[in-house]
Amino acid sequence: MNITIKILNHGLDFFILGLVFWGIWMFRQPDQAKKGNFIAGAAMVLAAGIVLFRHPPQHPYILAGALLIGSLIGIWVVARIGMIQIPSMVAFQNGAGGLASFLIAFVELMRGAGKLNVVNEISGLLGLVMGAFTLSGSMIAAGKLANRFSQTPVHLKNHTFILSINFLLVAVLMSFALGSNMSSALGVLVWTAIIAAAGLFGILFALRVGGADMPVLISFLNATTGLAAALCGMVLGNKLLISCGAAVAASGSILTHVMCKAMNRSLYRVFVPPVQQNDTLPVKQRGSGSELKEKQPATEGPDPLKDVAQRIRSSKKIIIVPGYGMAVAQAQFEVIALTEYLMAMGKDVQFAIHPVAGRMPGHMNVLLAEAGIDYDLLKEMDDINPGFKDTDLVLVVGACDVVNPSAIKVNGSPISGMPILHVHEASHVACCNLDERPGYSGVDNPLYKDGNTTLLLGDAKQTIETLLNAVSKEVNCNAVSNLSEKYDVIQSAVSVLVAADNVIIVPGFGMAQAQAQFEVVELSQILQTMGKDVKFAIHPVAGRMPGHMNVLLAEADVEYERLYEMDDINPDFQHTDVTIIFGACDVVNPAAIDIEGTPISGMPVLMAHNSKQVVVCNYDAQPGYSGVENPLYNDPKTLMAEGDAKATAVKLICELKNKT
Repeated sequence: MNITIKILNHGLDFFILGLVFWGIWMFRQPDQAKKGNFIAGAAMVLAAGIVLFRHPPQHPYILAGALLIGSLIGIWVVARIGMIQIPSMVAFQNGAGGLASFLIAFVELMRGAGKLNVVNEISGLLGLVMGAFTLSGSMIAAGKLANRFSQTPVHLKNHTFILSINFLLVAVLMSFALGSNMSSALGVLVWTAIIAAAGLFGILFALRVGGADMPVLISFLNATTGLAAALCGMVLGNKLLISCGAAVAASGSILTHVMCKAMNRSLYRVFVPPVQQNDTLPVKQRGSGSELKEKQPATEGPDPLKDVAQRIRSSKKIIIVPGYGMAVAQAQFEVIALTEYLMAMGKDVQFAIHPVAGRMPGHMNVLLAEAGIDYDLLKEMDDINPGFKDTDLVLVVGACDVVNPSAIKVNGSPISGMPILHVHEASHVACCNLDERPGYSGVDNPLYKDGNTTLLLGDAKQTIETLLNAVSKEVNCNAVSNLSEKYDVIQSAVSVLVAADNVIIVPGFGMAQAQAQFEVVELSQILQTMGKDVKFAIHPVAGRMPGHMNVLLAEADVEYERLYEMDDINPDFQHTDVTIIFGACDVVNPAAIDIEGTPISGMPVLMAHNSKQVVVCNYDAQPGYSGVENPLYNDPKTLMAEGDAKATAVKLICELKNKT
């Protein structure tokens, strides 16, 4: 019986360990990472439950209270943290892991004072050191990532010597703790001193790591967190904790190696950078810029935005380079909207991802995944670098150091020898950055002064929105490729529009989000030239403020007499051949009439469902802000053209132009 129980227990341990490794393995693919995170997290919860089952707590109410408080704090933090704060939060949570580790080690050393064997005592002391080091180092990293501390490396006088003395102090205290028979009071004093000394070492260690090297530091601290957890597992005699901690330590170490390789620097050189004079000044101000060929900024026209928009229309191959500035501006959604529009125009669009872009490994991948990127568009540096020389236009969004040719052409700078994205080899480069200042390395970027570069300075989010509007004001159908399978439904939509005598267009908040008002108005004008009677149906609460749709359509120079209020146009729907809906859901939801007890029951809606044919140009078929499913989407007479509303409108326009 005992043997059977042992076998079952070991089998359960291996099962949980397998789940952890499976979850970590899934992190390799962006589209699987969320599921992998859930699996690994569920495995950790299951592991904690098994430990509590095998070793029932003496004070369950205290444990339950701690779990409740921790959960509430976690929920509170998550509700207030945006994607831009994710790197800082990752560093903070990493530090929390270090805190938990050294507290466990401290308690076990106290409880086993004089009773632990040498291996367990050494493990406990190392757990104190690694946990305290991870905590303090992670807090400094979190502060740098949150812009609470200086992003540039902080070099104290005789910094390396001070660190060496600090390390020696930790070693001496550990030797004293191992080589003497201490009383409990003395033990607490010595262990506390070890924690303080190790914490100070973590602070001094992390201070001189600059913002550009944050991905390496985060990876390294992730590895030390896993090591601290494994050491605690040795003290506790918990094989599962040892295995999981070792797995985290190994994966963090591998990632650290990958990050160093991406920067073409040794781990030693990252953590022990050479002291440079005036390190925050641009390279050319330190006298090392003479090796670069200075060029004058592009002067191809008085309006750089118009110039870039024209280049986009004429380009066939476009590469987008995202950087930390995109994260700061929260511009990832606008970048994806522009990407979808460009692809609808038939452009070959790819994303060039530098491994250390952002402030943590995979930062750009996470941001773009949040915005719903097609993962096939993401290309790693080594894969895409050979293609820049054949690229018509590179759009840099908030990146500096990772596209700085000084890394190749200038010796002795903080980024010398670091592999970069070779955007300077493209036919033209457009930089959508906040300003021309150097990145976190402090090295001036000669790309900004290159004759093939156009600077679009300012907030990246606003710049991309404005650029998208400028590109879309004049639809170039000659540049639009054949319809992909995703847009097959548009052929059917075009057929019903060609056959229709009258059309009603319903604009909604989705049109505003996609900035599609210019395309919608152009579509209406084309239909009018084809002899169709075209009207706009305006719901009074469409959008996010009274008159929202009127303002947007007025911006696109719509004819005001074609705008009809709900009460005036509702009787016309039953005589209408086709109703086209752009980004509207709740205001055309027949559930408001047919279903009782929903949040929109009794709300007046536009009677789009009464028309003979309906074309819905929405991003997806999800419910609107009310959360009420829209039965119109499943109606047999409805054609669902899902995707970005602006891109869909472009396809409709171009296909209709081909019919005239």
